Amino acid sequence: MYCILRQRLLFRLTQLQAGVAQQRVSRYLSTKGNDDISSSEEGIGLQRKVRMGEDIQTMRRRLQYQMRKRGILETDLLLSTFASEHLTALSREELVDLDTLLSNIDWDIFYWATNKTPAPEEVQKMSVFQKLQQHATRRGMGITRMPDLEETK
Repeated sequence: MYCILRQRLLFRLTQLQAGVAQQRVSRYLSTKGNDDISSSEEGIGLQRKVRMGEDIQTMRRRLQYQMRKRGILETDLLLSTFASEHLTALSREELVDLDTLLSNIDWDIFYWATNKTPAPEEVQKMSVFQKLQQHATRRGMGITRMPDLEETK
């Protein structure tokens, strides 16, 4: 009996903590000015901070990190191997498109890249997304691990 009551209490406490956290986030977002946050593409992705004047090497390093540390292993593996093979060859426009693509939810990116669900039209038009889809189909069913980070100078 004690275990059941304890579980119910912990569950309710978790619900209350989640509600408080949601209220804090809502309050923060409502008081924060929208000067430094902008949607990278109309209609897709989450709002991201615009980085004006970021040089291409810094952008590549940032994107490499963001592609390795997504939080979902499948997406991490897909994006990190893609970054290892293609990131240095992408143009600035493709890097900006990639940054926009990364503003989406991990599972959406994974399902779009593996053709499990159709991607939005804006995403399908991106040349970097087409390269990611080709990369996803080429990877096959082999065992994959995250590539090592190279020394940066």
